[in-house]
Amino acid sequence: MWEWVSGRPQRCLKFGTDSIGWAETERNWCGQRRHKCVMSPLSNGMIKPSPTEENVSDPSALADRIRTLMGSVHQAVEGATLADFPRRIGVLLPDTAVRATVLHLEQLPGRHEERDALIRWRLGQEQLFPLSGAKVLFQVFHDRAGGKGPAYTVLTLAVQESVLKQYESLCESVGLIPQEVGITSLRIFDLWRRASSGSYWRSRDCLWVNVSDRALTTMICQQGRLLFYRCKLLGFEAAEALTKTDMLNKILEECCVSLEICQQQHPSAVVKEAVICADGDISTFQELIEAELQLSVEQLGWESVEALGRMAKGNHRGMTSLAAMAGVL
Repeated sequence: MWEWVSGRPQRCLKFGTDSIGWAETERNWCGQRRHKCVMSPLSNGMIKPSPTEENVSDPSALADRIRTLMGSVHQAVEGATLADFPRRIGVLLPDTAVRATVLHLEQLPGRHEERDALIRWRLGQEQLFPLSGAKVLFQVFHDRAGGKGPAYTVLTLAVQESVLKQYESLCESVGLIPQEVGITSLRIFDLWRRASSGSYWRSRDCLWVNVSDRALTTMICQQGRLLFYRCKLLGFEAAEALTKTDMLNKILEECCVSLEICQQQHPSAVVKEAVICADGDISTFQELIEAELQLSVEQLGWESVEALGRMAKGNHRGMTSLAAMAGVL
């Protein structure tokens, strides 16, 4: 049930530290798609992302919040009830609910089962984290440029079955069946690739930064290949991080660390750009990135999403909603 699949579900539920988001897409009478999304804030501590411990402190209260969120989408639709909802959905977890690493492989079997076995074996050989009781998910990035280095890059995620079970049970309690699972940054990253003028993103060497769910996720790409992934928990004070000088400096420092580690592992990578995904005004952070790291900066925002399809009026335009929308686009 919890696997990467080629198609996107028509509904997506995004779990976050401070809020949850719901997005869905539908076709009108002439076949045009329209996308809708809503967001609901959460009480402090309702979701505490962890790769090893239970994430949801009060499942009953969170289930009620999800029902209310889903119902708000259809209040204006005549005769609609929660029973009318398609049951299969996509689910997005906070980045800090999983363990992740990047593997570089010369060869990769065609069959999913053989790929899974090879990746688990490599993870076991490198002993990066325990695999007992863990579900291993992965996404493959091909080196379409045909350059030097391994032909395949695999972003590998290890999720404890106990953590997945809690989210799965929560969804089932409100009449939803997870069709696929993903993590927030990877879905938004996929959205950025789609919004980046076709194949233009494959020619770029860039630092990709997501600040959400009180965490910082950095990804570094070289001409379409994922070289590096790192997720750093920022802590409770990270709410509205880009408005606080101390937190901005901490995020900048962590970006520097990611660039240094990647440079040591991949000396040929010369990063010239940064893509920022974050709530609110990024101008101060942009100035820091440009001054301290000498990178040109762009922001992935709702303008990019709106270019991919028709949006319903009244959509919430925050990072939680953007992530949920990425799950259906």
